Amino acid sequence: MQSVDAIKYLQMLHAGDEIGLRYFMSWHGEHLRFFAYKITKNKEVSEEIVSESFYKLWQGREKAKSVGAVKSFLYLITRNACYDHIGSSYHKTVDLGDELLWDTVEGGKDILTHIIYTELIGQIVAELEKLPKQQAEVFRLSYLEGMDTQEICETLGTTASSVYFARSKAISALRVIFKEKDFSIYCALLLFIS
Repeated sequence: MQSVDAIKYLQMLHAGDEIGLRYFMSWHGEHLRFFAYKITKNKEVSEEIVSESFYKLWQGREKAKSVGAVKSFLYLITRNACYDHIGSSYHKTVDLGDELLWDTVEGGKDILTHIIYTELIGQIVAELEKLPKQQAEVFRLSYLEGMDTQEICETLGTTASSVYFARSKAISALRVIFKEKDFSIYCALLLFIS
């Protein structure tokens, strides 16, 4: 379901009002940058790709039929640009050019999986801010950056037992938080950390 505000900004986007574009940039920008970073492993490249994605949204704004279509288009165009950057066509299942992407965004299960994953990460990151600094940092390095225990020890200047303890405490705290929030999010968290 689309919110009344989102629909209003979509109409502004259609009309060529940059405020509509800024709304979608603030709503999706951080998640798209994280999504791009998970593919490229390069923060600067990710930022450039996401900026280009918003530029392409602006160019094709009249084709955006719904708020959901805008979101799907942004993720799809960002994903394709990331795979182009790293030179991988293995995961790039849609290569239709910007014009035809609008026709494919509504029903793409693959892009929906990426969106759900990115939104889960966004929720986890928000909750990490509430945890003790050591726990949050160990969890971030382990699960979001993909470092192993030895790399975390070197990065933080700590011992393996401290890393294991902090990671265990962070996982326990996040399980409690997400179990209280929503069962489906809790289940997604369990899949993410396994």
